[in-house]
Formats: sequence, structure tokens, C-alpha cells
Amino acid sequence: MTRILGSFILALLALSTFAQKGTISGTITAPEAGKVQPMPFVNVVIKGTNTGATTDLDGRFSFLAEPGDHVLQVSFVGFEPMERPVTVVADAIATVDLELRTQGIDIKEFEVIQQVDREREGILLLERRESTALVQSIGAQELRKKGASDVAEGVQKMVGLSTVGGRYLVVRGLNDRYNSAYLNGLPLPSPDPDTKVPPLDIFPTAIIESISVTKGFTPELYGDFSGGAVDIVTKRATGKPMLKVGLGSGVNTASTFNGFRSYNGGSSDFWGRDDGTRSIPPGVLAQGSTINGETLPFATNFSPTSGNAAPDLNFNIFGGTSFKITEKITLNLAATAGYRKEERYRRGLLRIINTANIPLIDYTSESWSFNTQSSALGAASVDIGKRHTVGFTTMLVNLSSDEVRLTYGEHFDYQDNVYARRFTFRQNAMLVRQLAGKHAFGMDDRLTVEWSASASTASAQEPDRRQLVYLYQPGDREEEYRFNAIDRLENHRWYSDLSEQETAARAGLSYRILQQETENGFKPILLIRTGAQMKQKTRNFGYDIFTYNLQGINAANPDGVDVNNPDLYLTNDAYASNVLTINNVTGPESDHDIRQEIQAGYVTGEWDVVPGKVKVMGGGRLEVGDQRIVYRKQSDSFLQPRRVAQISSTDLLPYGAVKVDLNKSNILRLSASQTLSRPGFREMAPFEYTEFFAGTKNIGNPDLQNGTNFNADIRFERYASPGELFAVGVFGKQLNDPIEKVALATASGQLQSFRNTGEARVMGLELELVRNLGLMLNKDSTLWNDFGLGMNVALLYSELSIGSALDNGDGAAIVLTNAERPLQGAAPYQVNFDVSYSRRISESVKGIATLAYNVNGPRVFAAGANGLGDQYELPVHLLNLILRAEVGEHWQVNLSMRNLFDARYRIEQETPNGTSLINDFRVGTGISAGVSYLLH
Repeated sequence: MTRILGSFILALLALSTFAQKGTISGTITAPEAGKVQPMPFVNVVIKGTNTGATTDLDGRFSFLAEPGDHVLQVSFVGFEPMERPVTVVADAIATVDLELRTQGIDIKEFEVIQQVDREREGILLLERRESTALVQSIGAQELRKKGASDVAEGVQKMVGLSTVGGRYLVVRGLNDRYNSAYLNGLPLPSPDPDTKVPPLDIFPTAIIESISVTKGFTPELYGDFSGGAVDIVTKRATGKPMLKVGLGSGVNTASTFNGFRSYNGGSSDFWGRDDGTRSIPPGVLAQGSTINGETLPFATNFSPTSGNAAPDLNFNIFGGTSFKITEKITLNLAATAGYRKEERYRRGLLRIINTANIPLIDYTSESWSFNTQSSALGAASVDIGKRHTVGFTTMLVNLSSDEVRLTYGEHFDYQDNVYARRFTFRQNAMLVRQLAGKHAFGMDDRLTVEWSASASTASAQEPDRRQLVYLYQPGDREEEYRFNAIDRLENHRWYSDLSEQETAARAGLSYRILQQETENGFKPILLIRTGAQMKQKTRNFGYDIFTYNLQGINAANPDGVDVNNPDLYLTNDAYASNVLTINNVTGPESDHDIRQEIQAGYVTGEWDVVPGKVKVMGGGRLEVGDQRIVYRKQSDSFLQPRRVAQISSTDLLPYGAVKVDLNKSNILRLSASQTLSRPGFREMAPFEYTEFFAGTKNIGNPDLQNGTNFNADIRFERYASPGELFAVGVFGKQLNDPIEKVALATASGQLQSFRNTGEARVMGLELELVRNLGLMLNKDSTLWNDFGLGMNVALLYSELSIGSALDNGDGAAIVLTNAERPLQGAAPYQVNFDVSYSRRISESVKGIATLAYNVNGPRVFAAGANGLGDQYELPVHLLNLILRAEVGEHWQVNLSMRNLFDARYRIEQETPNGTSLINDFRVGTGISAGVSYLLH
């Protein structure tokens, strides 16, 4: 496959050698501080057309044009517009070098501060080219073009990145524990109890300026990652007043206008918040006791309601402006808020099989979910001249899911069939407050000082999860089902609450020890960066569970109960007469506290060994970490002192890199580093949790230890012209003591935990291509120059060696079938492809169309145990079509069609007797439309 892809890329590049047009290229400069400096971000176009380019950081531009006589227009804020005639000859280069002149305005003194628009793909590519780190970015403009509605969808457009379940980040085959997340350069907490990195779908693109992912460790980053560090950069003021309002709606082919089941919830459910309806009633918290009384302490509310799924809805607003307070001081303000909701139906199968490939559990699963996402962001910054900036950012994100899930079918433990209904309301929220400053001192900003601090809170609530389980014979009417009174834990109400607080601070400086004066200003020969960081995180988690004993209900209703109206039977009369009893079965393991403290210092140096050609980077990070969990086991008593498990370490993490500018267009990068992997909080928490009925139970392991990772990268990048890129890279990783989810030898065979297991190796190849088809094919600019192509491919090999069985002293040995297998979540290949067409339809209307495709290869979903092979998530082929029209200066209309194939999501399990499909469902095709108005 690598050979085929390589041949394809070479063929594409070869096409560019067949010239049918001419090329206009040159350099734009301007006098500044007594010297002639190159001018980046200058617009250069052929008069009366859309054909042109934007200059790069060296002031260079280049684009194809039709043969003939043209007039070149050049414009930039604060400088006089210029025009220059140019004659283009086929198969030849017309060189035009221009020096801009400042506008002749009679004023005493002024500063022109150009805000760099980091929402644009071309600008981010220029920054990537100049960067010394292995970083790639995607801006808001590109996210809109490719139809990404949140950060989770956005990262899937980047090479080597994918998500699990559409939410959780996977970088180069490495899942959550090997990655880290930042907001504006500061660490982010997670409102999800199962993850270290927050689920990325909680960040709508409406509040995002750009997303950057660093794949190679540098000492300025916290050392607990080996896959990638994603940094979400929020919107900010653009320097000019603007207000943008958007409104949209949509449908889903599997859900909208079809039957939709729900239940009576709270008055604030539409906004994704519980109004207290689901709170635990007072006076029922005595653990391990039977709750008695004449009146039911809980509102019954087990009966479902029916209706039809409504269309999706979303709206957002963004505003920004700047004020001149004094001649030197500018205040920048920006704010945005948004909301979206959707109603979704899903139907699929859920199986558990044995080694003979015979289902032990064969269920049909149906779910109806009402999902919301709300966000608000405010940002204020003060610019004091060009050298000093202080800013404050606050962000609130709230995500909710209100689900009715049915699971029914055959279970090996019962002669009858099983029917389960669960109501689950989940609310995840995050509040982030950040303060940051940047200051420059000395000639040409020789010394730069940056500092920042944040205080963040995250919460995850699952109040009043309600579940009832029934038994029935095939052919029984729904009024003849019986409560499953055998397994009393299955009929329950569950309440859980997680809160996480995180504070972080950093301060750093960079100083050019040696520098050289050039025609473009002072350039560093030897640059040093140093700084200190701290992070403190605490998590508190607890749950309460109340079970219903329904034997008396069954005895009182020998002909069965109506499965769609259980509230008829769970009454005050039944409770007062002890026909119905409720027990608080919350155990001593139900709550725990986890704390993590990290202090670090770092130093790095950059040395231009050959100025402008070869740069060598190196340094290290000293990181002192302490992570501890205070908990009880299920076998402990409430009176027993809580246990403490602690991981303390002092780690020196080295780093080295080389950047070679082979010429103006080609760059070679090499990088090597050592990092570590810390256990996730959920992975250490020793309580059992089943995410859904019939799902596998998970329990944490407080005895986990840190793992060590060694990383190496080589990458070649070619920037043929502004906004275009071809890159190829290879990487390798050695993971010692990796943490993996493993199956434990228990009677149920359905319990999983986490262990430090042996070692793992990861190797891969990454290809990226961003090109204009007109430039690539040298075709007529009236058509081909309006096409853009983006493609990235990642090929991956991973292998985990489990080693001998481990029991951690708890008597539950690992019973995995395969001692060697790929890493969980590591796909052998990943392909992202998009082609866009942009053209001005009339003087006031510009149309843009993008077709985007994504697929991941089969990847391990869960490790097989007890003779069963591993479970694999099969490839999902996603195709999206996004249409957008810009009407005049103010209006924009969007039409998106997502998942055009209505792809199947499937999981297969290997057995000694073949492969069996154990999970299968579709989510439908989404069609949405929106309109926005921009006032500026």
C-alpha cells in the first residue's frame, strides 16, 4: 500500500511539470526602521479577477496565470495600493518585485498593528513552516469548509488523528492516557470521569480560532504524552468591530419525524441542565439500609412517553471590537455564545459469544437520545504598544444527553427472554478562567517574557439513572411481562457526581544570546528558552445506588405487568404494605478522592549552526509529580480508614531536534525525546461501573505505575507556494510498562481492569498534500484554479507484548487470549481526503463546495479473553458534502449533508471457529442548513 501511495503522489507531482500557462512570482518589501523588510500576508491579484496569492513570511508569492497582458494589484493595510503591468508568456516566469510605500497621511506618529488571522489555512501553514516543533494546525475557516461542527470532528481531518466514539482523541494509534489537552496553552481538566483528555465534542467550532496538535515532545509541554498534545485556541478580537449571528436547523434520516421515546424530566432539560427534579430526596442516604415509610420517597416516573423526533436546532452569536484608550493602549473585546440540540434514534445488535461462536447473549438495542451543547466565551486583552499584551479569557461549556435505552433478547442465564429499559440523564460542564501576558524588551524584542495562569472546574453528573428489567416468553404481549426479581441490582436508581478542580500556572522567557543583523532585522544565532510550570488537580467522585425488590409486585400480578406503564405498580400503596421495598446498597467503595501535583522546570536552546540553513534544538524538562488516590475497596467496612495509593516520581525528560532548510521551499525535521505516561484518574478508581445494561463491567486499579516512552520522528516538508504543502514523515515509539485495559479471571467473565503490561512498539508513515488543482495540473484558471485538494494518509504498525499473567496481588489474573496484539485504538491505516471548489457566481455571490471523505482501518476495540479472540472495530466510511454561499458582504448560507453513505458501525470478534459480528448499528444521514449575518 505504501508503494501505491508513493507512486500516486509522485504521479500527481509529475503532472505539474506539464506547463500550459505562465507563472507570476516575486517579492514584496517595504521600508521599516530604516531598512527594507519583506512583507508577509500581502494580497497580490490580477486586476478584475480572483486569480492571485498572498505573500508568505519571506514576502514571496507565486501563482499561475493565463498568457497575455495583465495588471497586477497589490494592497496592504497602511500602505498605498500599487498596480504594475505584467506580461505573461506560456511556460515562462514573469518576475515582479515591488516595494510598498506608506500612505501619505499627515499625522504626528502612528502604529499599524496587523492582526494575523489564524483562522486561515494559509497563515497556519506559514506558521508551521517557521516552527521548530512537530506541529500541525487547522483553522476555523478550514473547519467550516470541511463541515466540522466541533473539535472532535475537526481533529479527524488531520493526519494521524482520529477519535473513538466520535469524542475521544487518538493520535498515531495512542489513546487517551498518551495524549494531553490545552486551552490557549494552559492544561484542561476533563468533565468525563473516564478520560484524562476531555471529550472533544464539547467544544463547538463557533468558539474556536484554530486547533493545533504537537506530535513531538518539547520541554515547554507537560511530559505525560507520547501521542499528541492538542491545543484549542479560542476566538479573540480581530481589531475591527464585527457582529455575526447564525441560525440553523437540520434533520437526520434515521430519527427526525419518526417515533421518539422519552420520559417526564425537568423543566430545564431543553438547555441541558437538571432543575433539581432528579435530586436524591432528603432522608434516604443511610447506606446499607432498607428505606421504610408510608410514602414513596422517590417520584416513581418509570413510565416512558412517546412522540416524534423534532428537527435539530442551533444558533450562535459572535461579537468583537477594539477601542483606543490612549495613543499607545488598545482594548480588545470578544464574546461568543451558542446552543445546539438534536434528537437521535439508534437501533443495533449487541452480542456476547463463546469460543464455539454461539451467542450467549443476543440482544437488540434501541436508544432515543436528546442531546444539547451550550457554550459561552468572553475574551478581553489590552495591547500596550506593540510589545506588551495582557489578556483574560473565560469559557463555559455544557453538554447533556438524555437517553432512553431498550435492550431485549436472549440471555444464557435465563430460560425467558430479557427486556431492560434505562433512563439516563448525563450532564458534563466545564468552566475555565485564564489570565495571560506577553512582554518584549530590548532591541528588536531580544528578550520575551510570557506568563499565564488558569483556574478551571469540570463536573460530570448522572442523577437518577433509572432501570427496570423484565422477563418474557417470545410471543407474550407487552402487558404480560414480569419484573426480573432474581437479580435485584438490575432494578435500581443510580446517582453519581464528579467534580474536578485544576489550577495551573507558567512563566517563561526567551533570550537571543547571540544574534545577527540582517537586511530583515535581527536574527537569532543562539536562542535560549527557560521557564517553570505547576499544575494541581483534584477529583472527587461518589455515587449512591438504590435497588427495588419487586418479588411482591410479581406475586400480586400473576398475569404479568404492562411493560410500558410500570408506574401503575410502583405505588405508595405497594410501598406502604411492603409489597415493594427499596434498599440503599451503596458500598464503601462508592466514593474516592484523587489528587495530582506536578512542578516542572525546563530549558531549551536553539543554535543556528548554519544561519538560515541548519538549526539544532535541544534541552530537557525536570518534572516532579505526585499522584495519589484515597479510597476503600468493596470488601472494606465504612468504619475502616480509607486506603492510600501513591505514585511519586522525579523525571528528567530530554529532547533533541534538527531543522534543515534545504532551500526556500523544502524543510527536513528530525526529533527525538523521552516522555512518560501517567495513569488516568478513572483507571485508578477501584469501583465497578457498567456503562449500559449488558455491557462489560470496568474496575480501576490503584496499584498502577507510570510508564516510560521513547519517541523519534523524521519529516520532510515542501511548501511549493503560499497555502500549499506536501509532507512525508516516519515515526517510531517504544512504550515501556504501558497501561492497557485487560480482562480478569472472574466467574462472570465480564470484568475488565487496567494493568501495566510488558512493552509496546509503534511505527508509522504519514503523508500530507494540500494543493490547488490549477497549480498542480497547470490547467485553465477559469476552472481548475478554483479547485483545492487536501489529502492525508497515515500507515501504522503497533504491537503490544503482554508478557506473563499478572494479578497485582488481588487474585484476579489476566486471562487475555493473545499475548501479542495491536494497541487498542490503533488503526493500521487512516485516510482523509477532501476536494473543494470555490468560484464567484456573480458580482455579489461566491459559492464554495467541499466533498470530504474519512476512513480508519480496523482497530482493536477490546482485547479477547478466555480463548476468544480480540474485538475489532471495522472501518467506517464517512462522506460529507458541504455547500456554502457568501452573498454580498453580510450574508452566508450553508447546506451540509453528513454521512452520505449512512455508514454501518460494526464490531467483530475473532473465535477459534470463525469471526462473529457482535455489535452493529447505523446513525443515519444528517442534512442541515443555516444562515448567518455579519455586520462589520
